[in-house]
Amino acid sequence: MLVREIMTTSPVTARRHTPVREALALLRDHHITAMPVVTSADRLCGVVAEIDLIRDRVLPDPRAHVLPPEPVTDRPPAYVEDVMTPVTVAVRANAEVSVAVDIMAQRGLKSLPVLDDDEALVGVVSRSDVTAALARDDDTLDRELTALVSKLGHPDWLVAVADGSVVITGPETPKDRALAESAAATVAGVTRVRIDQSETPTSEE
Repeated sequence: MLVREIMTTSPVTARRHTPVREALALLRDHHITAMPVVTSADRLCGVVAEIDLIRDRVLPDPRAHVLPPEPVTDRPPAYVEDVMTPVTVAVRANAEVSVAVDIMAQRGLKSLPVLDDDEALVGVVSRSDVTAALARDDDTLDRELTALVSKLGHPDWLVAVADGSVVITGPETPKDRALAESAAATVAGVTRVRIDQSETPTSEE
């Protein structure tokens, strides 16, 4: 499963001089928690997240204090460039989803910008995208895998799916077993692949 197969294309973006209030509205309206920041040439230059935008913008409520809190005199940051995080990590569109998941897990990120081979921003991949792929039901996976092995010229191979785990019965040669395993691994939602080398039952049996 590749990043380009599950990523969100045409992502919502901000620019360096996007006002913070406008950026907050973009996150709210599109139900996202972060977005890439791009230059005037649409090159990725940073990422801005909810916490970046809300930090230093919430006034203390005097009702929660015995004594009046100190008045806030500093003006909050006005533009995205004042609060964004310069890009330190992104992922390629042709990268494996497992690579993106590892990066998000290690760095505590909810999403990653996706770049093509020319360094252009082409999408965003998020935990939600991965969740949606892994939540695909077994019947859907079974249909896609059955169609896939048939397209590969092996309609006699049998496919069984349970909880995202796939068993393919029929491939006999090492080459066919490798083909079946690699093909099944490309289908979004497949979590395990096992090749059963027993003979495929015939219609007469």
